[in-house]
Amino acid sequence: YNYVFHNHVTTNPFFVPTQYGIEDASALLNTKFQWTGSETANVSEMVNAMNTAIAGNADGIAVCLTDEKAFNGPTEKALEAGIPVFSYNADTPNSRLAYIGQDLFLSGVEMGKRIVELVPSGKIALFIATPGALNIQPRIDGAIQAIKDSGADIDAKTIATGAELNEELSRVDAWWIGNKDAKGMFAVDAGSTQSVGQVIEKYKLRDQDVKGGGYDTLPKTLELLQADQLDFTIDQQPYLQGFYPVIQMFVYKIS
Repeated sequence: YNYVFHNHVTTNPFFVPTQYGIEDASALLNTKFQWTGSETANVSEMVNAMNTAIAGNADGIAVCLTDEKAFNGPTEKALEAGIPVFSYNADTPNSRLAYIGQDLFLSGVEMGKRIVELVPSGKIALFIATPGALNIQPRIDGAIQAIKDSGADIDAKTIATGAELNEELSRVDAWWIGNKDAKGMFAVDAGSTQSVGQVIEKYKLRDQDVKGGGYDTLPKTLELLQADQLDFTIDQQPYLQGFYPVIQMFVYKIS
């Protein structure tokens, strides 16, 4: 069997463990896989890649459903052709067979609760790589909802950082330079979270009791946590997001 994984940021370091998971499951089951999609969260590129996989009679498709409507047609077309479709990392209720990943909105709510504990009042930043993308927008929505529900006097500013790690770091850095009265900086994606920790470390902001946190377990993020430059990160098991879809597609095919 040949399974095709469609991803919105194929070169992002977050998905390195995901590819390890795909490789391990493929070795276990003696299957093959392709890793394709877009490097810059371009939905059209992802849809084109998905249509190519359908035309090539892939044995299964795993896709990050980062748009509410764009993938509906290709998903239905694949299923009609007998190709199982599973979503991972990001989801929207279309005809896909199952979603493998975190409940993004609820994880954002939990993040918001933690922010309120750390910063009872004052200005904070909420960084998001690609606003509107369904893999991260529900998180920031959940965080904002939890902050609002708490009644805390928190002024949360939402800032887009972009899909590339270097771009994210420069935008987090620039925001801090223009907002040195902020009490905390938080992020809903891997690159922005790492960048928050790097900016806190660069300007020695822990000495000013600036709080920071976010998502995912990039190696640098774990180093920053260990060095007390971040207060928390939320792990969404990227390895399993690669491993489980292979198992699901295999079980579908043999049954």
